Amino acid sequence: MKLSNNKCCAVIPARGGSKGVPGKNIKLLNGKPLLQYTVDSLVDADCFDKIIVTSDSHEILSIASDLGVDAYLRVNAEESNDLVMPDIPTISYLETIPMDIRPEFTFMIQCTSPLVKKETYFHAYQTLLENPDLTVFAAHEAHVFLWQQSSSTASNDKWLPINHPFHERIGRQYAKHQQVNELGAFYGFRTSSFIKAKHRFFSQALPI
Repeated sequence: MKLSNNKCCAVIPARGGSKGVPGKNIKLLNGKPLLQYTVDSLVDADCFDKIIVTSDSHEILSIASDLGVDAYLRVNAEESNDLVMPDIPTISYLETIPMDIRPEFTFMIQCTSPLVKKETYFHAYQTLLENPDLTVFAAHEAHVFLWQQSSSTASNDKWLPINHPFHERIGRQYAKHQQVNELGAFYGFRTSSFIKAKHRFFSQALPI
């Protein structure tokens, strides 16, 4: 069921210059471009009025068009370098939409998480409608004990526990507080707040 009372778009920032795995956003996985798995799930979720791929790569945008979604060629090449977070090209695209038709909500989607189900996207959107001033983000329950090296130069061989008591070791099922890993698969927020803040986390956040 499409939730048409509050328009929402999904923006997929997919640059062409990946260094770790060249061309990873359209690498074939079981015969399909990686991008297609994300697009298919977003379409099947049936809660996005528009799905847009923004890229500096004509090849990526051609595949996006073949998949039936909008393709937006980035104007500023600097937005596709290694140091720029995907928030920036996503905002650049959103700012091209006239205010009177700009979607109330936006989801920024990473197409390198191809196994996100349509039900997850739908649930995330419903949650955002119930919490419109927050950022919702993809997460997984954490079951790891983290340690961090001391920031003191005098004791750089000292390691400190981050998310667990130093003098107490309990099983994860008895942990006093739930902890999650931020997966990076998607972030949803009110479009105007995101553009104003220039960053995905601008108030409180809620894991999905």
